[in-house]
This record gives sequence, C-alpha cells and structure tokens, in this order.
Amino acid sequence: MDNKTERDSWDLDSGLPDDFDFYITSAEFGYLREYMDGEVLLLKWHGESPDAELDRPIIWPCGKGWESVKQGAEARHDKHTRFMANSIIGKMISRVVNELGVDMRSRGLATTATVWKGLGFHMKSEDIEYAGLMEERGGKTTHLMPTAVLGKVAKGKAKAKEVDSGNASSAAPSAPINLVLQKKLILLAAKLDKDEFQSKAMDMEDVVADDDLLAAILDDSEDGFWAKNHS
Repeated sequence: MDNKTERDSWDLDSGLPDDFDFYITSAEFGYLREYMDGEVLLLKWHGESPDAELDRPIIWPCGKGWESVKQGAEARHDKHTRFMANSIIGKMISRVVNELGVDMRSRGLATTATVWKGLGFHMKSEDIEYAGLMEERGGKTTHLMPTAVLGKVAKGKAKAKEVDSGNASSAAPSAPINLVLQKKLILLAAKLDKDEFQSKAMDMEDVVADDDLLAAILDDSEDGFWAKNHS
C-alpha cells in the first residue's frame, strides 16, 4: 500500500451525495457530536433534492468562538460580527455572494440562519485550499460547495441555471415547490396506467390542496401530468 492510498483511507467522508440539486427548506445554527465532538458551531442546511436521498443536513463550520443563540436562529461571537474568510462558512458565503451573485444582504444578516431558507443551489464536492493550515492533510479539505443557483421546479423537472460570475443576477431565487411530492408523483406516473395513477394521486392531501397540480393530474390530454411522465 503506497502512502497516498494509506492517507486517503483515513480521510473522512461527508456521508452526503455529490453533484446534486438542493433546495433549503430550513436552516439553523447548532452542533453535531460527530463533528469535532460537538465543540464547533455549524450552520446546518436542511432541505430537499430531486436527485438524491438526504438523511442529514449540509453543514458549514463557523470557526472557533462562535456560539448558537436564540435557539439556533442566530450565531454570536464575543469579538467578531463577521465570519472569517478562511472558515468553511466564509468560503461558502464568498462563493454565493461574490461568485454566484446572490443578493444575500437584502435577505438579512449573515449571522441569521433564516436568510438561507428558500434558496436552491447545485452542490458539488470541491477541494478547499488552506494556506498554512491543515498541513497534516496537505493544506486542503474536501467539502460540498454551491456551484450554481437554482430557480423554481417546473413540471416535475428541476431547472438549474449556471450563474456566470461576470454576469450574475442579484435577484434571489424563488422558493421551491414540494420536491418530495413531485418526485413521488413522477415515479408513480412512470409505472402506472393513467386511471390508477390519477386514483392514487387523488388520495394525497397535498395534491388535492394544490389546484394547479390537481388540474395537471386530471388533465387527460398529452399536456397532462401522466402523459408527460409516463414511460
């Protein structure tokens, strides 16, 4: 076994899928015992993905000295009011604000968790460089990072828009519809005949409560939900 293979076997995996669309349904500041023994504050993104099964939040370590206040709604530091540029959360904020062009300032303070709710990003693992730090890991670590801003989900398919850093839009993306329900309906439409699909869909409270979705499901034409998703 060479040295590189031995080092790689001791690296830790995030446990999350890679290269997927993700919509943030809620966010909070808190701790996880499995990360640094629960001693480092994390921003935790909870959300939905049409591409992957997620059983844990996406986490952003805040750095030393930060603590959770107001039951996780805010983060506070005795000496600082801004996150450090070299922290994981700092690098994520720089990516979202400076490279992807999302107008986060209009949504509130960076130390408030709810500013992230309703945003959507395409997520992909990247090597993050740390000049002069983490020498035991070659001065870098691997973490999921947002690579594109997502808009609404339309007719069962997530529409991702790559944001060019030179021509970034300052408008914040709209909140997603219920992606879990959408994915479930697409899978049912693919394997059931039309009548059985419509019957099962009508038994779902969330479908009945959504007039537009209900109309699409009951549409028997080639523009209806079943016709567009049946394989």
